[in-house]
Amino acid sequence: MIFKLVTVIAFLILLSSCGLAKAIDYSFYVPEHGEYEIDGKCYGIENQPGERLLITDCGGYINVLIATFTLGLSFSSERIVQTYSNAAKEYLDSKYEGCKFSNLSDLGGRIFEIFYTCESHKEVTKGAK
Repeated sequence: MIFKLVTVIAFLILLSSCGLAKAIDYSFYVPEHGEYEIDGKCYGIENQPGERLLITDCGGYINVLIATFTLGLSFSSERIVQTYSNAAKEYLDSKYEGCKFSNLSDLGGRIFEIFYTCESHKEVTKGAK
């Protein structure tokens, strides 16, 4: 009986930390959602300005399913992590000044949660002097 209870609790903890729970959280509780073409590839980015973002490829529903079925244990290669990290950095640089990542988590299935800070939270106007 105790083993079953521990198994259920462990499963719920893993499920709540996987991509599905994060995708739901970001879908409902962050104000900025969009698809962005960066270096010829489409990314879905959900952003809580000045705080955190979730990045995946456009049509990331398959990524959410992969993350869910693998309980977030399907990690990306270093090349994939770098590609998504670079795209997130480019996105942030287009909106804010002086941004740095404080944490990047691979949620499995090419879904990444990135916590960041920026020197300036106001939007950068391209071409302004």
